[in-house]
Amino acid sequence: MVFPDNLAKTTLFFLLISIFSGCQVLRNLDILSTNQRGVYHTVQKGQTLHFIARAYNVNIDRLKRINGVYDPSRLQIGTRLWIPGARQVLNIDSNINKQALAKNKKKRKRALNNGIKAIKGFLIWPVKGQLTSRFGNRSGRHHDGIDIGARRGTSIVAAAEGKVMFAGWGPTGYGLMIIIKHKNDLTTVYAHNSHIHVHKNQMV
Repeated sequence: MVFPDNLAKTTLFFLLISIFSGCQVLRNLDILSTNQRGVYHTVQKGQTLHFIARAYNVNIDRLKRINGVYDPSRLQIGTRLWIPGARQVLNIDSNINKQALAKNKKKRKRALNNGIKAIKGFLIWPVKGQLTSRFGNRSGRHHDGIDIGARRGTSIVAAAEGKVMFAGWGPTGYGLMIIIKHKNDLTTVYAHNSHIHVHKNQMV
């Protein structure tokens, strides 16, 4: 399905697509807003992303997406994390209950595995180009998508019919980004675009 009169043009286009067979299903993806309430938390010694998420009562996967944290184990002291919905910065005790964190991690993993279903033959390739990076491990870090390199001016199409949920500047590292919600509770994300010609709530 071509974006009607709204072809996104790119110098070097990188695509992030969420599908089970090779990509990650992005459920309940946050729709970014310039007026969204929140605070910046500066990571202190002994603090982990899991502990910070629990202290602010924020879903750990949501916190990872918003801040572009692909490997929580490499979170560095002094890193500023955006905490959506928070009213004030908390003075967090760095003495972490490791047993409780391990238990919560198992619960999250079990819930994720139970909620993922494979969908075959539903999506099309949105752009013709060279696959430059696959989903999964990349240089020791997890890559939540695939990268496709294409020539300048290459047209991008939606991977399937859906509704544009976001079109604009994404979080750090994503550049100009488009988020499309499809049927079957599936969402695709198109990042690092040079131009965007679709708008929020548009059907494509």
